[in-house]
Amino acid sequence: MHAFKFLPDNYEAPRSGGQYMKIQKGENKIRILSEPIIGWEDWNIDKKPVRFEYANKPLSPLVSDKPVKHFWAMIVWNYSEEKIQILQITQSGIRKGIETLCNDSDWGAPYFYDIKIIKTGGEDPKSIKYQVNPLPHKPTPPHIAQAFKDNPCFLEALFVNEDPFASHWGKKTPGIFGEKPQESPEKTTKMFISDLQVKELESIFAKCDASYVKSVKDTLAKDPMNVQNITQLPVDLYEKIKTAALKKSIVPKSNSNDVDWIK
Repeated sequence: MHAFKFLPDNYEAPRSGGQYMKIQKGENKIRILSEPIIGWEDWNIDKKPVRFEYANKPLSPLVSDKPVKHFWAMIVWNYSEEKIQILQITQSGIRKGIETLCNDSDWGAPYFYDIKIIKTGGEDPKSIKYQVNPLPHKPTPPHIAQAFKDNPCFLEALFVNEDPFASHWGKKTPGIFGEKPQESPEKTTKMFISDLQVKELESIFAKCDASYVKSVKDTLAKDPMNVQNITQLPVDLYEKIKTAALKKSIVPKSNSNDVDWIK
């Protein structure tokens, strides 16, 4: 029999290169680099995810056979891919494993050590199990911290079904590489209103005078809010704008276009 080789000795399968990490069967080694955002994931009829903030859990799923799932999403370094990615976790086994580490005084918050997530089981989803193993504490390697800075990410974009790595975001999710966040200790991100709240505001605006709606949007677009699209409206402004718009919708041809919600 000839001793021919099918693949070269130095062959490696190409990496996926995607921006989202998928937990593979076997060992998945990561470094968590940011606080997670927490919410609920639903799916629409086009089989696309629709995410809601934790306080806005849908009363029922959009598609009856796909239940709404609780999720965490965080920025990680995927050692297998050797790149910055978003890891979204819906699996309770992984969440419980990380929570256990957070509550253990010997380990604490998972920013200062690597984690191995071991996935075992067969094709049957019910047979799949996850084990979360911490590795010894050590500083974040400089090349990982640099990769994080070179690939800014705004996790809250997931709540409006947009790309968190898009360059147009004026804000970014801060990284944690030491005892304090590398960015300003102040929260640099704001929670956006949900898709349902966007639709509700648009419906109310449709009953208002066009000049009033324009004045609201023009005011939102200015500093310090910089809201260029209603989908980027912070949650803390929602009730104020909704209440003010409802008053204007009652008398569409009001002589005043004052943006009274900002007072």
